[in-house]
Amino acid sequence: MAYRVRKRTVRYGGWVAGALSGTVKLEPSYVGSHSCTDEVHPGPPYLTGGNLSISKRKFSLGRTTSFSAHDLTTFNSNWDGHLCVLAYIPSPEPIQLSLAGWGAKGWNRAFPLHPIYQLGVSLLELKDLPHMVFQTWSFFGRLFSAVKAGGFNTIGAFFGSFKNLREIPNDYLNLQFGWAPFLQDLAYILSMQDKLRQKLAWLKKKNGKAIRRNFEMDAGGFSEGISRNIVPLTSLSPVLPTMLYSGSVVTSVPLPVQKSYNRRIWFSSKWRFYIPELAGLPRDSIVPLKWALTGIDLDSTILYKVFPWSWLLDWFVSVGAVVQNINLRAKYHVVAEYAYVMCRENFTYRAPGYADVNTGVFQYLGGGIFGWTGVPRRVSGVTDTVYEFRQREEANPYGFGITFASLSAYQWSILVALGLSGGGKRFATRT
Repeated sequence: MAYRVRKRTVRYGGWVAGALSGTVKLEPSYVGSHSCTDEVHPGPPYLTGGNLSISKRKFSLGRTTSFSAHDLTTFNSNWDGHLCVLAYIPSPEPIQLSLAGWGAKGWNRAFPLHPIYQLGVSLLELKDLPHMVFQTWSFFGRLFSAVKAGGFNTIGAFFGSFKNLREIPNDYLNLQFGWAPFLQDLAYILSMQDKLRQKLAWLKKKNGKAIRRNFEMDAGGFSEGISRNIVPLTSLSPVLPTMLYSGSVVTSVPLPVQKSYNRRIWFSSKWRFYIPELAGLPRDSIVPLKWALTGIDLDSTILYKVFPWSWLLDWFVSVGAVVQNINLRAKYHVVAEYAYVMCRENFTYRAPGYADVNTGVFQYLGGGIFGWTGVPRRVSGVTDTVYEFRQREEANPYGFGITFASLSAYQWSILVALGLSGGGKRFATRT
């Protein structure tokens, strides 16, 4: 499919704000940008979609109420109109979130042939069983010696009678992270046969049929203040002659900008798989499938999971999800008819502004006194600077980051067998 890029600019503001001694003054003008990068698809109706990226910068100007202030004693000090709050533009400006890694996580979660249990991991972890038994034997030996010695009436005295207090933390860890998980695994294994039977029945029912998976992967946001100190009248435009302001024109005050952010990341997919073992072949041929469903295969996924500190690596990157995806794709004839990871983000910078202004007419009031006939008041408003981002990343039938040109003849044969080969309504070879 051909890609296209569309861009346009939108002007915000720039209208007439009022007249200053007969001269027209305009509001501040801001240029918003709207851009869209997508693939060209036949339509309407548009039944297919591909990669998509939309970004917008918009402004919502806050206008104060209109007022009049006429200084009859000074030239060019007459105002009729309203003021506008100046927008806050962050530096640097926000950019789109990278979806690298989110696609792999969504694919791994939505994959329809996950094992019901990682029995292989549990078997490999049995290498720690001798140490667990030795630590437990040592604990009971020290406990028996303490009880035999006697002479204690409190818990502190009891533990104080232990010959090696440094082993007590090791005993606790051995219980919490050794025996407790081991007994949980043992209980699960005892009920695994029934769960395996249910899983096989589900696979047989869905064999060769469409399976849809849609779920939210991440959602949330935050709000924070961006501190700034400015002279109030400089937060508004246009700036009027000093005479027309009733407040200070040189004093800076705190006038923070309120930043808010929210996002949502979700995944949508439709899968098909075909497992010959479930299509009436001899029962013995299902044994390898059962092994895989219980996670007993000693493949790259299991080796990764038992690798020390692999959880720490997954905190920063999606290595675990990627490794499992590679393994699962190689294991079965599972393809995605479509799979998308999508993201929506919004940044809003709310900038407040105000000024204390005079109203009415400044004239001679008699008795050598000059003054304003109107009551001073405060005019204020809020201007929003908004950044909107929309993304959609499309997966190949075999995963994210895979091109059709890189597929093997065997992988193409699976697509043909499932009716998802090039030339269909959904998938076609990308050039």
